[in-house]
Amino acid sequence: MIRCIVVLLEIVICYLLQSSVFPWFEMAGVVPNILLILIVSTAFFKGQNAGILTGFLSGLLMDFCIGDVVGLFAALYMLIGYFNGYAVKIFDKDDYLLPLGMITASELVYSILYYVFMILLRGKLNLGYYFFHITVPRTIYTVLVAILFYKIFQKLHLLLLRWENKEKK
Repeated sequence: MIRCIVVLLEIVICYLLQSSVFPWFEMAGVVPNILLILIVSTAFFKGQNAGILTGFLSGLLMDFCIGDVVGLFAALYMLIGYFNGYAVKIFDKDDYLLPLGMITASELVYSILYYVFMILLRGKLNLGYYFFHITVPRTIYTVLVAILFYKIFQKLHLLLLRWENKEKK
């Protein structure tokens, strides 16, 4: 129960940071995807089900607040949470490079799928421009911000895991 409350608070805080604080620190016309960092870190620590649920709730919040199509962000974030949840079996909780690599891959996949569903299907075919002017800078910025934020999420998840294990005993 406490984990659910903490994850809901994380989602709201990350959304607020992503939508109201980081636009002030916009670089190359993009802001980092803080919710994606949260989804990947939750999926790494708790597995596919937690990744899917965190992705769904984060995406639903994005859909209701800024989305044109309800369900697109939820589907994209759920997909990211699902596939990153596979790493829970091979992932060492203290590892730092694998999550950053997965955040990079997840941001690239997210950007490409977002392009396909929101831009390409509307008849705009300038993939080169989108990739080099939006996807690459956003991925780089997200990974740079992930260096700090992933460490915060890692400490919080480890604290929650210790608390849950203590409660089970």
